[in-house]
This record gives sequence, structure tokens and C-alpha cells, in this order.
Amino acid sequence: MSSSSYFDARKRNYGAHYNEDESIIKDIEDIRNDPKMIDALSLGYRPLTQYINQKRVNRNESVINHKRVLRVMKQNGLLSSAYSRKTNKYNSFAGEGHKRHKNHIRQRFITDRPYQKLGTDVTEVRWGKQTTDERLFISLFCDFYSGEIVSYSISLHPTTKFVLESLYPVMELAKGVPYLTTIHSDQGIQYQSNKYQMILCRSNIRQSMSRKGTPYDNSPTESLIHKMKIGTVLNHNYATQAELVVAIKEWIYYYNHERIRQSNNWETPIGFRESYTSKNA
Repeated sequence: MSSSSYFDARKRNYGAHYNEDESIIKDIEDIRNDPKMIDALSLGYRPLTQYINQKRVNRNESVINHKRVLRVMKQNGLLSSAYSRKTNKYNSFAGEGHKRHKNHIRQRFITDRPYQKLGTDVTEVRWGKQTTDERLFISLFCDFYSGEIVSYSISLHPTTKFVLESLYPVMELAKGVPYLTTIHSDQGIQYQSNKYQMILCRSNIRQSMSRKGTPYDNSPTESLIHKMKIGTVLNHNYATQAELVVAIKEWIYYYNHERIRQSNNWETPIGFRESYTSKNA
């Protein structure tokens, strides 16, 4: 070892470094054990870094880099494994011969204004013994601008009427914007129905559809649904339908009002939209 390396090592306080690692581990455990953090197990090292730094600032400590949090999580087996869990996906494909629409989004999900590009999908969640008699269907619409869930409906049956219940609030939101709104979906039977397409046409909303068997064409919506399942049915067992409904509603409220996102400059979905509104008022 060179003399410069030796004296440099003597000046560095490596004991304090390891003590800080213990502090980081404790902060991660506190965040994950916080009952207000509904989906804490699914948080990656980047959002965890934001929450940890909030705690450190409150303690008058210096902030840390996300790379350090990643290293500590790797060394101590704290990396999230929630996204490796899989669940059955509801398939509503209507088959060939139905009226389909062009893919206007073409995986260009980024937009600089709310309610310009929205995605929608239907998924199923189960309670009790997880049988087909114990399942609910959720139709939701999310805004690609902020990731906000702008509307949703819950039903025991995946009918077109059930999807329209979640569409009507979106139509009201689209009336107030001076630009074209595009709603993207898969080729599900509800989205190919004459009633659904007629309502979009009368509301001057452009309909867009994914290519057959290409979930990546609607990946923001698919990703959001997976996050919802991680925060609910993949990590909890619900004995009754009522418990499951309450859990879904609580998670959606938490996601919109509390869950920070890197793509939103670490703001919540609703906070990011409101920031846009205040800047352009």
C-alpha cells in the first residue's frame, strides 16, 4: 500500500460509515412497518431514498444518494421481491370480426398535459377461497400525464354497463380541456361494443386500441394494475367481498394522494396535476 493511501485511510472514519448503514436499515424497516404505507413492500430503492432523506432532514442529518441505499439493501437482503409475483390476468378479448380501432398511442405514453392521453383496462381480484365465484372486476382509467387514477368502478360482472360507469366521469373531465383526449385500451369486448364506441364518438374522444396480444401497447395501465394488486390481493387475504372492496378503495386513495413517483418529480399523482393547473391558471 502506498503511503498516500495509508494516511488517507487513517483520516477516514469508516466506523461512522457503518453506523450510518445501520441507521439506513432502521429507516427502511420503519418505513415498511408504517401502517400508512399501504404498499411499502413494493417500494424500490429510489422512492425509499426520498422517504429516508425526509427522515434524515428532520433529524438534521445530511441526505444520502440512492446508490448507497441500493448497496445497503443488496447487502442486507432488503430488495423488494413484490414485482416477481404473478397473478392471473382477466382476458376479455372478443375474437376476430369485431370493430377495432387504430393504435393512435403507438407506445408514445409521454404527454405534457393532463387528460390528453388516458389508458383503461379491466382486471379481476379475488377474495375468500379464490374461486371464480369469489371475484370482483375493476375498471379503471388512468392519466398518462401523472399516473393518476381518474375514475374506477367495481362490479361482480364485467359488463359494458360496468365499464361505462367508470367512463362517464372521464367524459366530464375531457369536456374541460381545449385539446383532443385519447383513451387507449386493449381489444376487450367492452371496448368494442357499439354503445361504448358511440359514447366516445359523441364526446369527441378519440379511441385507440392495442394490437392483439401486445400488452406493451398499454404498459402504463398494466403496470398500475399490477401495483394495485401488489398493494392488495398479492400480499393480503380478504375473507369477504366487503373487505376486498374497502381495501381496493383505500389503495386507490393512497396511490393518488400519498404515493410519490419519480416521473412526477417525486410528487403524488394528484399533486403533480395540481402543480400543472396552478402554473397554467
